[in-house]
Amino acid sequence: MKGTGRLVASLVFVAALVVGSAAGFATGLKPLLGLDLVGGLSVVLQGPPHTSPGVMHLALERIRSRVDALGVAEPEIALLGSNTIQVQLPGLGGQGSVAKKGTLWCATSASGKSLGCFTSQAAAQAKAKAVSVQRVLDLIGKTARLEERQVLQIVAPGGTATAPGGTVAAGTPYAKIQPSSCVTSQYAECPTKQPYWTWLSASGGAFQRGTDALYEVGPVVITGANLTKAAAVYIAPGTTNTTQVGWQITFSLDNAGTTAFANITTKLASLPTNDPQKQLAILVDKVIISSPQVQGAITGGQGVITGNFSQTQAQNLALELQSGSLPVSLKEQTVQTVSPTLGKQSLQQGLLAGIAGLIALMLYLGFYYRLLGVVTWLGMGIWATLAIALVAVLGRTAGYALTLAGVAGIVVSLGITADSYIVFFERLKDEIRQGKTLRAAVQPAFRRAWHTIVAADTVTILAAAALYVLSVGSVRGFALTLGLSTLLDLSVVWFFKRPTVFLIARSPFLRDLRGVGLRSGVAVDLASAETRGTR
Repeated sequence: MKGTGRLVASLVFVAALVVGSAAGFATGLKPLLGLDLVGGLSVVLQGPPHTSPGVMHLALERIRSRVDALGVAEPEIALLGSNTIQVQLPGLGGQGSVAKKGTLWCATSASGKSLGCFTSQAAAQAKAKAVSVQRVLDLIGKTARLEERQVLQIVAPGGTATAPGGTVAAGTPYAKIQPSSCVTSQYAECPTKQPYWTWLSASGGAFQRGTDALYEVGPVVITGANLTKAAAVYIAPGTTNTTQVGWQITFSLDNAGTTAFANITTKLASLPTNDPQKQLAILVDKVIISSPQVQGAITGGQGVITGNFSQTQAQNLALELQSGSLPVSLKEQTVQTVSPTLGKQSLQQGLLAGIAGLIALMLYLGFYYRLLGVVTWLGMGIWATLAIALVAVLGRTAGYALTLAGVAGIVVSLGITADSYIVFFERLKDEIRQGKTLRAAVQPAFRRAWHTIVAADTVTILAAAALYVLSVGSVRGFALTLGLSTLLDLSVVWFFKRPTVFLIARSPFLRDLRGVGLRSGVAVDLASAETRGTR
C-alpha cells in the first residue's frame, strides 16, 4: 500500500501541473509568436564605409538595449558584413487602431494620438501602420547623441549676428547664416571643443528658415556618456517648487559629469538675467531640444531636460539616453513590414499534417497495445499540454518567441515521446515471454526500458544543446524546443507512464479486461507461464 500511495501521489502531481497549465491558458497564457508567424518589422541599417568592426558591434549592442526595453519577444539583431545591421522585430510595425466614425475611418496611434480620418479603411490602416513603423525606426536608428553646450548668441529671423562665431562675422544677417556643415552632414562630427551653429526645434524636425531661430553654441560641457540614469517623468500642473509642467526627462551624472555640470552652472548663474549666454543648450543629434536659463548652481549631479515633450517623445528619449547613443550614424537601407500570412499557412499545413499523422499513430497504438494504447494517448496529451505551457512561460519570462522552426522541434520530439512508450511496452513483452506474471514483469521491464529511454533522450538533448550553442537565428529555436520537449518526455515517462502502468498491473479488473486489458495489450502466449505455475 505504501508503494501504491507513492504512485498515486505521482499521478496527482502530474494532474496538478495539467490543471495549472489549463488554468493559465484560460487566463490568457499563450506562446509568443515569432516574425514568421505573427509578422512584424524588418529593418536593415548601414553605417559609414570603413567603420571599424568594434564600432559596429557597439552600435549593435546599443540597438539591442533599446529593443529589449520595447519588450519585443525574440528579436533577431545581427551584423551582416562589415557595416550593416539587420533588425527583425516580431509583432511590431502594425500597432495602432482604426475605428469607423460615421462614414469615415479614423486612425489612432498606439499612444492614443489621433492620426486623422479617411474615406477608406485601408487608408486609415496604412496611416496607423506608417506612424507605428516610424516610431520604431526613430527609436532603434536614432543616434541620440546628447550634448550640453553654453549658448553664445541667438539670431532670430530678421536679426544679425552680434559677435564672430566660426565663419559668421558680426553683423551678418539672419538670412545668410547657415547651420554648420557638421550639423547637416550625416556622418560628419562637430568637434567637442569647437562652437557651431544650429537651431532650436521643439518638434525635433528639420530646420525651417524664417521660423526657427539660429543658435551658436560653445564647447561641450557634458555628453550622454556622462549620464548614469535617465527616466521620463510627468509634472502635473500645480506641483509645488516648479515652473515647468508636462513630460520631462530627469537624469543623473557620473563624477566627471557632476563636476563639469556644477562648474558651468555656477558660471552661468552669475550672468545677467537677459544675457543669452546664461542659457545652457541641450542638444540631441546636434539639434537643440531646449535651452533653459540657469538660475543657480547645480551641484548634486542631477538635471532635467524639458522641451514640450509628449509622453511618447519623453519615454523614447529617456530610453535612448539610458541605453547610450549610437557610436555612428546609421542609414536605413530597407524597411519591410513582414506579413504573417505565409507563416500561418505553413503552420496550418504543418499542423494538419501533424494531426493526421498523430491520429494514425493513436489508432495503431490503440489497436496494437489496447489499454496501453490509451495510456499512450493520455501521456502524449499531458506531454503536449505541458510543452505548450512551457513555451508560453518562456515567452512571458524570457521573451522566447515560437517560430516555424520551433514548431518543427516540438513535432520531432513528439516522435521521440511515442518511441519512449513503445520501448517500455516491448520490454514488458520480453519479460512476460521469460515466464513472469504481468504484475511481476512490470517493474524489471520499466527499469530496463528506462535505461534505454534515458540514453536515447540524453543523446538528443546533448545534440540539441550543441546545436543551440553553435547556431543562430531560427535554428536555435528548433534546438531549444527539441531539447526542452525531450527533457519533458523523461519527466512524463517517470511521473505518469510508470505509475499508471504499475497501477494497472496491480488491478485484476484492468489487467484481465476482456479484449482491451493489459493482458490483451502485451499480446503474448501465457500458456507456458501458467503451466509452470508462475502466474
